[in-house]
Amino acid sequence: MRQSALPLKMLLLALLLTGCVSVRLDNSQRLMEHPGFRKAALASPAFVEEALKTINRLEYELERK
Repeated sequence: MRQSALPLKMLLLALLLTGCVSVRLDNSQRLMEHPGFRKAALASPAFVEEALKTINRLEYELERK
């Protein structure tokens, strides 16, 4: 391998390894699938609704970055 090709290949490798990473967060769905979710939602529907909205809003903010 030629000496001048090595830095170019290293730069290309660095660019490939530091590319954009897409993150998808689904914690609201995970919580709604929990066995105790229905009981919690029936006991305190307003609290559960607000909690899920907050989780969704925060996850949206994280996914935008």
